Amino acid sequence: MFPERPLGYLLLALYVGLLSLAIYQRRRDFPQLSRHRWGMTLLLALISIIGSQLFLISISTESQLPPLSSAQNPEAFLAPFSFVAFIFAGATLNPLAALIVGFAGGLGRALWQSHQVTDLFNYAFTGLIAAYLMQQNYSGRLYAWLRNPIVAGVSSALILLPLIGLGTLVYADAGASNLEALDLALSTTNVYIVPLLTQGVLGGIVVKLLLIGLPQLQPKRRELPSPLSYSLNTRLVATFLLFAVLLSFLLIVIGFNLAIRLSTDLVIDQMARDAQAVSSSIPNFRGQRQNLLVQTSLMDELLSSNKEESQQILEQLFKTGPFFRSLMLINDSNEVIANYPEDLVSESLTNMESIAVNDALVSGAPFISSAQELEGVEYVLSYVVPVLDNQGDVQAALVGRVPDVSLEEFVVALQGTLGKGIGFILDEQNQVIGHPESENLMKSWAPPANGRREIGNRNGLPGTAFEGLQGSTNARQLIYYLPGPDHPWSVVITVPYEVILEQALQIAAQLAIVLIGAMVLFGALLLWLGRSITSPLTELAHASQEIAGGSLDTPINPQGDDEIGRLGLAFGQMQLSLKRRLDELSLLLDVSQDVSKSIDINQGMPSVLKGALRGTGAAGARVVVMNPSGRQPLSFGEGPASSTMANYDRQVMRLIRQQKELVLPSPAEVNGILKNGKAPELLPKALVALPLATKQRFQGIFWLSYRDAHQFDQTELSFLRTLSGQASVLVENARLFATAEGGRRRLAAVLSSTSDAVIVTDQTDRILLINPAMERFFDIRASEVIGRSIKDSVNSQELIEALTTESERTFNVEIPIEDGLVLNASSSTIFNNDGQAIGRVAVLHDITYLKEIDEMKSEFVATVSHDLRSPLTFMLGYATMMPMVGALEPKQEEYLLKIVGGIEQMSDLVDGLLDLGRLEAGVELDFSQLRPRDILDSVYQEYLQPARESGVQLVIQCERDLPTINGDAALIRQAVANYVSNAIKYAPNSGDVSLEAKKERDEVVITVRDNGPGISSKDQLRLFEKFYRVKTRENERTKGTGLGLALAKSIAERHGGRAWCESQAGNGSAFFVSIPIETQSQSGESQQFI
Repeated sequence: MFPERPLGYLLLALYVGLLSLAIYQRRRDFPQLSRHRWGMTLLLALISIIGSQLFLISISTESQLPPLSSAQNPEAFLAPFSFVAFIFAGATLNPLAALIVGFAGGLGRALWQSHQVTDLFNYAFTGLIAAYLMQQNYSGRLYAWLRNPIVAGVSSALILLPLIGLGTLVYADAGASNLEALDLALSTTNVYIVPLLTQGVLGGIVVKLLLIGLPQLQPKRRELPSPLSYSLNTRLVATFLLFAVLLSFLLIVIGFNLAIRLSTDLVIDQMARDAQAVSSSIPNFRGQRQNLLVQTSLMDELLSSNKEESQQILEQLFKTGPFFRSLMLINDSNEVIANYPEDLVSESLTNMESIAVNDALVSGAPFISSAQELEGVEYVLSYVVPVLDNQGDVQAALVGRVPDVSLEEFVVALQGTLGKGIGFILDEQNQVIGHPESENLMKSWAPPANGRREIGNRNGLPGTAFEGLQGSTNARQLIYYLPGPDHPWSVVITVPYEVILEQALQIAAQLAIVLIGAMVLFGALLLWLGRSITSPLTELAHASQEIAGGSLDTPINPQGDDEIGRLGLAFGQMQLSLKRRLDELSLLLDVSQDVSKSIDINQGMPSVLKGALRGTGAAGARVVVMNPSGRQPLSFGEGPASSTMANYDRQVMRLIRQQKELVLPSPAEVNGILKNGKAPELLPKALVALPLATKQRFQGIFWLSYRDAHQFDQTELSFLRTLSGQASVLVENARLFATAEGGRRRLAAVLSSTSDAVIVTDQTDRILLINPAMERFFDIRASEVIGRSIKDSVNSQELIEALTTESERTFNVEIPIEDGLVLNASSSTIFNNDGQAIGRVAVLHDITYLKEIDEMKSEFVATVSHDLRSPLTFMLGYATMMPMVGALEPKQEEYLLKIVGGIEQMSDLVDGLLDLGRLEAGVELDFSQLRPRDILDSVYQEYLQPARESGVQLVIQCERDLPTINGDAALIRQAVANYVSNAIKYAPNSGDVSLEAKKERDEVVITVRDNGPGISSKDQLRLFEKFYRVKTRENERTKGTGLGLALAKSIAERHGGRAWCESQAGNGSAFFVSIPIETQSQSGESQQFI
């Protein structure tokens, strides 16, 4: 569990310090973890432990190195859901919770996979960083991507990858070198790239899907500006640092890999050259010893019967040089005839030697045996050469034993390749026959079947290079294997992989130093460049803040001719333009205030002219206004040249009428336009003239003159056009005021002279206007009631109701006042141009005299009607009895019918007058609860037959559940019957006549609607007057008294309701009578809506 190398304990101490610091900095997260959140954190920690072991997939590859000095097989695992828990905690809880969950996940991996305590910290830090990424609330697309769980998962994998490599480094065997440990760490890191990225992507996808399905789990945070958004310089430096780090890392990795390849090629080339040199010397080594034996075998004395002679020849051969360890002469019976030296070894042959001797005796060819152990003391190679007699027959075999020390020169030549290489030689049986370490002699060795890297005939040197592992340490090494091209022996050279790493690190370190130095220099240059860019911009920003605060005198000193310098210059010009524009606006404001203070053109126009002189520097300014009365125009002037300019007013006005605007910037142009034959030197050197006009009405001219040539820019012309507009408004206001004042005076004279009272109220029922007649009638004073509510100012309830009603129709009411006077008030709504009601107006006419006449007339009519009733009854009785006296002639009968008809018509008239008189006299009514439907049914049944005879169809349309009304059943029925009778008489053959009843607000409205010829608006005004009948060609012969509608109106008013008509000529008519649902007897005041 604990590191093998001292560096690991230093790393653990660093991890513990960083973890403590992270917890301390996130201590504010503890209060946020409620009991529910702690429970969720512990649950996620448990899930993290389980996820680290769930669905493990082995991803071991041949490129992964095994642990150093261990018999374990290299193995890596993919845990698909090991990242889910801490990514989810980072997204939904807080960084501290993500750290705890990550720590738990690292614990699971450390216990059952890696057995490295550093994994606890690795996963804890990874969870903390993932939480930081997902909970940062900076605005911007980059930060939004970083908040995505998938991106956070991939980032977590990239962060965890080097931490796992660092853990592998410190857990490498303490006996291994640092470079071997680094090689193992790099190999492990490369193997984990794909698994960790897969875990990050899968974890991010799972968390993303969970947050989509349960969005309430992710807290909502208000986005804040990025820390880099406040400073351009900081943004440039930060962007460069990020770019420099990524680029440097990428270049160093690429450079390191290229250095690995280059170093590998160099080492292999060196190994190939060393092996080739030794391999090319082996044939000479083998041939030299064999030739010595062959030459000796040709000596006749060797087969002498005298053993001493044979022994002497062997001794001479042995002493020739250090070529043989011992020599033996063997006969065809495998017996040793002679040997030298006699005291070193036994005279017996080994099994391999016996086989070689037999083959030589049989074939007559020389043989070289494989390496063999001699009596467990040394290792030898045996050369066997046949010995022929004079007849060429094989009689014996000469055996020469070569010791392993004879190969020492080859073994020494193979050692020390690049300082750490080891070389050895194999015989045809793949046994080691030459090795710097004697314990490795006679051991079998074969190249591994996998991991080879064929290099072909690189540089003309044959052989095979591949990677292998050292048997004792499992450290990686390079092996070069070269079989003998013309001999059966092979040469093998091994070099530790740390040699390649060392060379690659030296190259990469140099590259890193160059890159870091270049990045530092470029960063310093960028920092200087950024400051050179941002410093002027900062000054401009400060100046803009000062200007925004109202300080337009803040100095701006642009430096340089580049974009920033041009920006500063443009900003300075903008400042001057803004100041000039503000001065113009201030001037226009002053002029507008002066103009608005008075509508007197004589007071306001000098302010406009003075403003023009102050804003332009002209020598003089004049305004000429046309007089609507046809007299001389009004003229106004300011400035020293004003009096001289008066001579050209007419010419300029004539030109302005033609051109609408006159701009003459030079004396030549002025001379070409204006004429002054007497004093041409008095002509202006430049001038500008603008019309005064409102709503296409030409009012006059506004013009300025200059003593020198003057160029007019658009800003100045806009300023003058604005002043011209001010002058036009002043002239128009003066004209409108004069017109309004004249109208007001005429209206005041009319209102003062009329005998009718007039009162006007606004939409809030406050009095706006009353005339003297109104003051006299109601004993009020205009100065006291203007602006007050009508309810608080007038003591007439009828007038208050007439002026406060919400109806848009004309409202007529008779108002009795003190002294016995009666006023007829007619009130109507006042509408503006948009159709919106803005108040009401009432005109009150004194009708006392007319009321007296009407009363006299009513009394007279009533008296006459009463006195006529008895004579008419007698006349009708006698007239009906005349046929009883005797038969009448047809002519007499015709005349008698006309007499009876006239008497009946007079009787109807008398009855109507008497009924109307009783109503107007206030005779008490017989109130009862009535159903509107019953009234309509009664009238329908009465007039059904007359309607059919007149070509009309009666139809009843009555709402359901109508409330009952309180009224006199006979009178209400009579009012409806009068409507139906008129419809039948005046609209014959017109189709349907509908009898309708419906509820509107707090009253029931009964309507009789026909499709007759209709009634004109003029006739509708008098329709409900007594004895009034509409005169048309169609109804000339229609009989009637003219009292039916008047009687209906009186009946409705006695019930507290109203009667009215709606009609259009040619479109039929509708007559209405409304009865309040709660009806009380009224005193007989007349109210009428038209």
